[in-house]
Amino acid sequence: MKKSKINKSKKLYLLVAIIVIAIILIDQLTKNIILNTEDITIIPNILKLHVYQAHGGIYDETSKAMNILTNLIILFIIFGFIKSNNQFITKKTKILLSFALAGGISNIIDKIFRGEIVEFINFTNFPSFNIADICIAIGWISFVAIFAAFSGKELTNRRSKNNSEHS
Repeated sequence: MKKSKINKSKKLYLLVAIIVIAIILIDQLTKNIILNTEDITIIPNILKLHVYQAHGGIYDETSKAMNILTNLIILFIIFGFIKSNNQFITKKTKILLSFALAGGISNIIDKIFRGEIVEFINFTNFPSFNIADICIAIGWISFVAIFAAFSGKELTNRRSKNNSEHS
């Protein structure tokens, strides 16, 4: 690998590390703040900040351990995509996947150290969520959109190739 390519890779991985660390810090900081604050109404009857922590049978010790294990496996897969030198995994894709990676890590931190994930952003008639959940959604939705666009281009290229061969 050429020196300039190695430097570009190092810069990309540094950027990914900065994004991951920043998101984890922001998410954990907002959770700590909200845990020590009264409910905050942002838009009456629409949006408030209120702590919701999942309790109950679904989070018994066995299922919590399995949930953490499953999430760790998913995070290792995401990390594999980010670390990949595959030509189809672009810089943009790696950066967007770093959002999902960071959100997943932050929620696992909650599960390990708090026993449950702190959800605090509450829209009326919508499940509660947190900053990590937003980042996970951004990462995965972007990944799917990029993959769909790539697949669409490939399908168009194959059709054009087939049409030119039959002409």
